[in-house]
Amino acid sequence: MAPPVDPPTPPPGASAGAAQALAQLGALWRRAPRAGRVAALAVAAVVLAGVAWIAVGRGGERWTTLVEGTSREDAAELIGVLDARGIPVRLRDGGRTVQVPDAQAATARVTAAAAGLPRGGTGFELFDGQSLGQSSFTEQINYRRALQGELARSIAALAQVESARVHIAMGKRSVFKDADEPPSASVALRVGPGQVLSDEAVRGIQQLVAASVDGLRQDAVVVIDQHGEVLGTGAQGKGGQVDLEQTIAARVRAMLERVVGPGRVAVVASTLLDERKVDQTEELYDKDGAVLRSEARTVEGAQAPAAAGTNAGGVAGVQGNLPGAAAGGGGATGTDGRLQETKNYELSRVVRRTIEPERKLTRLQLAIMVDYKPGVDGEEPTARDQAELDQLAAIAKEAAGFDAARGDRIEIKSFPFVADDPPAIVAKPAARNLVPLVGGAGAALAAIAALLVVLRRRKRATAHEPSLALPAPIGEVERVLDHPAELGGDTAGALPPPRPLHDRVLEAVRADVPKAARVLSTWLTEQPPAARP
Repeated sequence: MAPPVDPPTPPPGASAGAAQALAQLGALWRRAPRAGRVAALAVAAVVLAGVAWIAVGRGGERWTTLVEGTSREDAAELIGVLDARGIPVRLRDGGRTVQVPDAQAATARVTAAAAGLPRGGTGFELFDGQSLGQSSFTEQINYRRALQGELARSIAALAQVESARVHIAMGKRSVFKDADEPPSASVALRVGPGQVLSDEAVRGIQQLVAASVDGLRQDAVVVIDQHGEVLGTGAQGKGGQVDLEQTIAARVRAMLERVVGPGRVAVVASTLLDERKVDQTEELYDKDGAVLRSEARTVEGAQAPAAAGTNAGGVAGVQGNLPGAAAGGGGATGTDGRLQETKNYELSRVVRRTIEPERKLTRLQLAIMVDYKPGVDGEEPTARDQAELDQLAAIAKEAAGFDAARGDRIEIKSFPFVADDPPAIVAKPAARNLVPLVGGAGAALAAIAALLVVLRRRKRATAHEPSLALPAPIGEVERVLDHPAELGGDTAGALPPPRPLHDRVLEAVRADVPKAARVLSTWLTEQPPAARP
């Protein structure tokens, strides 16, 4: 028989109660038979394996994800199809993820594909079964449905979006350009719990839809969420005014937090925008800067004067041939004529065209609150003086683009901030993770308690049985059988008087023959007393 294995001794720093409990457990372990020890070790191994299996979550039937992130309608229809085939189903993520056993995953995929699940909306597969006799109007409607479905699938692929629906209103073309109706679109999103869709993501969705529809402008795409909040109404995301106010407030906050510390400043910006769009053209002329560009001169009917010493003649005709007519003098002049001059001047001209933006900032107001100065060495926080507030206000003005001529205003004050209470930590996931561990620990404690009860009962039963497990030397047995009166008073008194020891030994041998055979074998192999060292 193998020697008994003693349990480890308790540490020296343990309490008296723990040391006593360990001592009792060690004594019980030493008195337990070999079969009891083997059973205890087997039970402990089974309990530890069960706890490990429950904690790790492995073992048993393994599950494989069939579809993930599908709509609840498609998930319900898919569950019905799989149940009809006898395939067990497990749901996760609020019914949006369907899992099947690993051994039946291939069959489940083939079954889902045969049923056309999950559908995930209607895409361009709508044209797979198109008939030849389809009208042009029906084809246009199907194309619009297919385009809406494909866009919804693309948008739903975003990490923050659970599902999406797209509605497109196709424009109408007319023979007159001014009578054309441009297309428009709207997108309804279901954002996941705890998810926030950024302005960049909203603008990306608008650009995606606008680029997929011919003639659709980005500012004609409206995006809303499941709460009815408008996320995007054009190229300015949530609106030009809100975006501008958030940008100015964030810029001022970032500058001031570098001075007073993170979380010690609150900034709110309020703007007034002019929504008018102005397109103005001006032409300015400079009258003092005239420049001669061209000149034209015309002379009509003018004759040059007669030269001196030449014979002057009169008018040709009858009068000049009459007698007594006087000859003309040499100083006679020619006849009068007409002089015409035309001069063209070029004036300097300035053409100025002014196009003002659709949204123009006309007034800005800033409200800033700054926390008190933190106390030093446990002292109470103190208010900031006016000189420091003026310096902070100057920094805020430069960061926000403050313009006093525009009527901008700024107000900065120092107040003690109230510390926010730490948010309550929801321990539901941790509690769910502890359930298997608590169950495993309870099972282990129950197994240990059952083991202790079994060992205690076995101990009591062994105390009332004859001592066959620890055989005495054959000489002592013979002496006891021949002289039973030599036993101690307590032992002799404990034996039943009517039954001698010899009869009890025979009864024990008949009750457990294999055990008696082992005892006899031990006696036969035992050395005599003289041969012992």
